[in-house]
Amino acid sequence: MIRIRRDQEIHSEDGGWFHARWHFSFSDYRDPENNGLGPLRVFNDDQLEPGAVWPLHPHKDVEGITYVVEGLFRHEDSLGNDGVLQPGAVQRMTL
Repeated sequence: MIRIRRDQEIHSEDGGWFHARWHFSFSDYRDPENNGLGPLRVFNDDQLEPGAVWPLHPHKDVEGITYVVEGLFRHEDSLGNDGVLQPGAVQRMTL
């Protein structure tokens, strides 16, 4: 069932160079009431500081979607493929 969650009910993390809002259980945050929606397991809203670099990290069996609200987002994978996303851009990746 879909339940409307108010802004103050959504978990937030401040990592210094990023601020994140995690709509479902993720990483060390566990919320048994919010483990996903059907096959959707992660829905994070991440805001990065200008020039921030997200360290390379492995994924397995993941379909990832990135949507850029404002600013530019540069993505590079472990094979050296990279690109810059503009505001309004959407990137889908099989990870």
